[in-house]
Amino acid sequence: MANATPYRLIWTAFLLTLIATATPAPASADTSGYINALDNAGIIDEGDGNPCNIINGLCHGQFPNESAALQTGQWVCRQLAQGRSGDSVIYDLSHGEGLMPSSYNAPIIVNAAIRYLC
Repeated sequence: MANATPYRLIWTAFLLTLIATATPAPASADTSGYINALDNAGIIDEGDGNPCNIINGLCHGQFPNESAALQTGQWVCRQLAQGRSGDSVIYDLSHGEGLMPSSYNAPIIVNAAIRYLC
């Protein structure tokens, strides 16, 4: 029975190593990537006083600043974490009142949030 303890320690160390290597590391949010994606798409106001991102002659709303854009991206991630589909979140963003009643902006926001924040 004296030999059981070293074997038990080896077995435990093996199992812990197996679990540690099989468990993916938590993803970290890339807020800069998210902000850059939205900024490149014209969805964050550049301080020009124009609240529109004009695409094909249509005004699509812009976030007034990076903080507001980030809050929406985090909301998207929470909705997805609760089990909602990306399409349903896009629908809410594109049919909501205020800043984002845009079928152009909503998919960009959701896709950027999935890629960089969630």
